[in-house]
Amino acid sequence: MSELTGAVEDARLPEDLATERYCLLTTEGRVTSRRHTAELWFVPAEGGVYLMSGSGGLTQWFLNLQAEERAVLRIGGDSWLTRAAFLAQQDPSRLAALSRFHDEYDPPGKDRREPWFRDATVAHLVVIRHLG
Repeated sequence: MSELTGAVEDARLPEDLATERYCLLTTEGRVTSRRHTAELWFVPAEGGVYLMSGSGGLTQWFLNLQAEERAVLRIGGDSWLTRAAFLAQQDPSRLAALSRFHDEYDPPGKDRREPWFRDATVAHLVVIRHLG
């Protein structure tokens, strides 16, 4: 599990949001300092969510998170301030999260776990506070 400080006990994501298919993640551009919002897959995680970058962390949202670990996560009609940590390649939590992405998002008969296990990066966003 990722060790993050600043998570607030009562700021957890409501369980009913796990039925949502997508989230919106707003990061601060590492070069421009302008806001950048991406629609992403997510799976619930302890204290927040896991997000996956299937291109090995080369997406703008992932690079922005690496530069500034705080971001705003929106699921359904709610938003949270979050702090990101990044799961190491051999972290068992990373492999478990990628398997959950497969279960949730791969269509029947399609299995992207092998390339995901090899190339994908996983961010663990932990909720700091509910924004409304």
